[in-house]
Amino acid sequence: MRPIKAKIFTYCTTNINPPREFQINEWLVDQPDIEVVDMVQSESMVALDGKIETNLTITILYRRSGSG
Repeated sequence: MRPIKAKIFTYCTTNINPPREFQINEWLVDQPDIEVVDMVQSESMVALDGKIETNLTITILYRRSGSG
């Protein structure tokens, strides 16, 4: 069995609705030879100087398929 690897995407912003999926989708398109095993999402918020800052982290666990 091939080893499991991890790819971590993290996004920190004061924009409450940032376009997070674009970075992940682009990475997935560039990885046609992977099998996604699991995906985990973590979110947090903090109030700083009267503004809310959000942090989103998505971890994709995957393994290479085929002969690569």
